[in-house]
Amino acid sequence: MKPIHKILAACLLAAVAVGCGKTSVPGLTMLTSFISVGSTGDSQQVAFKTNQSWSVRPDVSWVSVDPPSGGASDSYQSVKVTVEPNPDPVERTATLTVTAGEKTAAVQVKQAGAPAAKQLTISEFRNTKADKTTWYKLTGEIAAIANEDRGYFYLVDETGFVYVYGLCEKQVETNDQSFPKLALKPGDTVTMMTLRSEYNETIEAGGTIPAYFVSKTDGEYRLGQKVSSTAAGWLELPATSAADGQDLLIHRFPDGSRSYAAYYDYEHLVSSWVAYPLHKDNIGSGSRTADSAFPMDPLLPRDKQAVLASGFKDGGAGKFDRGHQIASADRLDWRVNIETFFSTNMTPQLNGLNAEGWATLEIKVRDWARKSDTLYVVTGCSVAGSNKYALDNDGKKVTVPTGYYKALLRLDREKNYTALGIWMDHAANSATSITKDMVMSIDELEKKVGVDFFVNLPSDVQKAVEAQNPSDEAWWWNN
Repeated sequence: MKPIHKILAACLLAAVAVGCGKTSVPGLTMLTSFISVGSTGDSQQVAFKTNQSWSVRPDVSWVSVDPPSGGASDSYQSVKVTVEPNPDPVERTATLTVTAGEKTAAVQVKQAGAPAAKQLTISEFRNTKADKTTWYKLTGEIAAIANEDRGYFYLVDETGFVYVYGLCEKQVETNDQSFPKLALKPGDTVTMMTLRSEYNETIEAGGTIPAYFVSKTDGEYRLGQKVSSTAAGWLELPATSAADGQDLLIHRFPDGSRSYAAYYDYEHLVSSWVAYPLHKDNIGSGSRTADSAFPMDPLLPRDKQAVLASGFKDGGAGKFDRGHQIASADRLDWRVNIETFFSTNMTPQLNGLNAEGWATLEIKVRDWARKSDTLYVVTGCSVAGSNKYALDNDGKKVTVPTGYYKALLRLDREKNYTALGIWMDHAANSATSITKDMVMSIDELEKKVGVDFFVNLPSDVQKAVEAQNPSDEAWWWNN
């Protein structure tokens, strides 16, 4: 046998050899194996100690880690684990896998589901108070879209309307411009989660924190149709042609009756004229709906119409208003008032005309209509000889008209017809009343603008009415 002192010496030498080489058993010590987060999301620290290079990987996209990897240390290290808000009312879980050499450990993540949001009608939603914490569920039909990138649009149901200022694919703090991924269009029914906000006293869904998508049902825009020409016998319609490259865009009331028809010029991106019946019942009551939006016409693709959510841009001819052809105040019920703001109803119009002389004329026309059985109105613009243009929000050129007109056919309560034409140059006009020297016969207006008006009257009536000198017709000036 070896002496005991030789055995002890051998063991001591072996221990020294191990210590000098600083070799150690790979290790991983976790201080955390479970974290819990509320539905609104949060960031927490996960701490551990290891003498190996390490990495931390989540198994879901709604959890992120910073930093995701690192090196050995004699001290405890930590990573920040960020959990995104949970839009779903169902609790969800995830796993973080910590790897250090051949060692692994798991950290379980549990996140509470979102509180069940209250489903409201649009009218109920409008009557709630604005705040940045209470989420509501809204369902409605998309009436018109103003911005296809950020999701600005009008949502309607049987109780009312609301402007949605931003809709995203999922719950985010700022608009991520994911709206195009949803492939939503006018006529679709959409359910969303949203806060109640306001901007310049306008009630909105979304806002600085956008609404987010829940579900949709495909649908079709039901209040309009596009035709190349029409044989409809509506008295307000001028002559149309299937061969002139223009289309008639017909917009209706929800009950199917006609609201207005716009004869759209694709070359100049304005309607040559807009025709509509006007009387006290279809004027309606209410107020302007879409001042902040000016949505696109659902009957045309974006590249075939002006995009005017941000107004006209200067194309070298100065600044212009978005001037209505059928006035907003001619259709005050909210559902059809939205449609008077379609870009196909707009022209680049000087404020000195739009807000003054032209506004005076619009007010007078409504006054005449309320005192008639029906006033059949054609409002148009002329682009003949114009070399000026404004730019839409996409940079497309929109021709600046040289002048504007109205052709009026009045049907009185005894079923008699009278007619009046009026032209205004596209220039500042401070008129505060409509006077005899401003008007002309329909025959004269036809020669000036090259439009054949009121073709659906019986020919003998049309001939007589269009030859009338409105200056000699006492009714216009006594009412």
